[in-house]
Amino acid sequence: MGKESCVAAIGQAGENLVNLAVVMNGSSHSAGGHGAVFGSKKLKAIGVKGTGSVKIGKDKKELMDLDAYVMKEIVGANNQHVVPSTPQPWSEFVYENSRWTAREGLTWGASEGNIDTGIAAPGDVNKVGYRTMKAIKDLGPVAAKYTVRMGGCQSCPIRCHAQMNIPQLEQYGVSPYAANTCMGWFSPAGVMFKGTKDQKEEGDGNMITRALGSQLADDYGVWCNYGSIGRDFQYAYESGILKNVLPEDEYNSIPWNLLEAGDPAFLKEFYRRITFKEGEFSHLGDGTYHIAKRWNFGADYWDTKKYSMWSPLGFPKHHASDESYQVGAIINCMFNRDAQSHSHQNFISSGLPVDVLKKIAEKLWGSGDAIDPPANYTPMNQYKAKFAKYGVIRNCLHDSLTLCNWMWPLTASPLKERDYMGDTSLESKYFSVVTGIDTTEEELDLMGERVFTLHRALTVKEMGTTDMRGKHDLMVNWIFDIDPDKKPFTEGTIKMDRDDMQLALTMFYKEMGWDEKTGAPTRATLERLNMKDVADELAKLGLLPA
Repeated sequence: MGKESCVAAIGQAGENLVNLAVVMNGSSHSAGGHGAVFGSKKLKAIGVKGTGSVKIGKDKKELMDLDAYVMKEIVGANNQHVVPSTPQPWSEFVYENSRWTAREGLTWGASEGNIDTGIAAPGDVNKVGYRTMKAIKDLGPVAAKYTVRMGGCQSCPIRCHAQMNIPQLEQYGVSPYAANTCMGWFSPAGVMFKGTKDQKEEGDGNMITRALGSQLADDYGVWCNYGSIGRDFQYAYESGILKNVLPEDEYNSIPWNLLEAGDPAFLKEFYRRITFKEGEFSHLGDGTYHIAKRWNFGADYWDTKKYSMWSPLGFPKHHASDESYQVGAIINCMFNRDAQSHSHQNFISSGLPVDVLKKIAEKLWGSGDAIDPPANYTPMNQYKAKFAKYGVIRNCLHDSLTLCNWMWPLTASPLKERDYMGDTSLESKYFSVVTGIDTTEEELDLMGERVFTLHRALTVKEMGTTDMRGKHDLMVNWIFDIDPDKKPFTEGTIKMDRDDMQLALTMFYKEMGWDEKTGAPTRATLERLNMKDVADELAKLGLLPA
């Protein structure tokens, strides 16, 4: 189709109807769990070829001016981190865990000219792409010498995907050129839970393992279910379940010695068996909910934090109560998979001190009490409910507008002269310029609320119950039972309180205009959001709250 085309395709996992099959539209760019839908329709790929330029609704200069403003004053590094990870002459703060990693002496070691990321200060728009060195964040310090450059999504200035040249990969029969980010790298290391051994230099075993696994998963088209595929495997192996459920011949055919020795060659066996549905072992590709039922996982799986389960429905946690307390907990209860929402977490983890974040929170949600210091959280309040609503509806907006929720909303800024305040109206400003339809921030947020309320109504319909609180918005026990010697609301613990979390759900339901008892959308809210037809259909099904 040529260079001007874009293709979304499934791999062999999708062709074989593996539940955890993905749709790929480029190396390291995939949509988890949809590949089997394509496969069931005998659909291998969809190709799109552009035939013209993108049309802008308003004057192009308005778009260029908006871009310049964002690039100079607002945008940070990956995840909208606005504080550097090392001392910089332009910043009064340092945040060691920041993804703003650029510094003098940190280079793309495999690039032509050994490019130095240098001082990529705010306002220097030509160096925004140097700010995030994702290779060392995801693969360790050794990865710097194997880094060709950073990559990412089309036209995005924040380059958060590491493009690597790792010659050691060729011994496993894959290309030395690997590209990925975040869970694409992390998940294979979760499969190799026994650890990895270095081959030639410190840290290269971990890097090679992650890069090999990412290549195999992408080539076959296998989703990691936000890392749960490895955690499910670990539990089944360590608990003895695999030895019990696999036929003896199949169990003995698996090269467990490679796993025990930390040899990444084990990953070739792991992903191949899942992709081609080879034996009972391949059911690891069914997903947590199904495999836990099939193999009868014990309560210890759900109630132990290391397996990262959030819901008895099989969803892993994703920036939940362990990072953002009630706000993260609410958001993790709302979706029908891992929450995949960064609206709240990007703000909390931006690198700014808590007192600065609280001033921003006061402007946005009415009080600095919307957020808490790390491991020192307070009881639920209405401002946290407002923050949670903001997080959910902005996530829905970003999915609808094809904006990256790994960056947006741009709630904070790296500039002291702005008091580190970002610009939460940017989505509406871009929408207005691009479409030519003048839309305020409040109007666009209402659209997001409509999207998520429809999502909720569909969940009510599919589950056949209005009792979202009791049947959907569930949390496993470790959230409340961790740190047995500590009480909730005590400094140093992330332990949540059961009654407080039920109050949190009630307050969130109220913010959304849902029934406070069940968590289901009411007729009044559905009609307020111009969805009378949805309300009428739910009423016919007996699925509107009384």
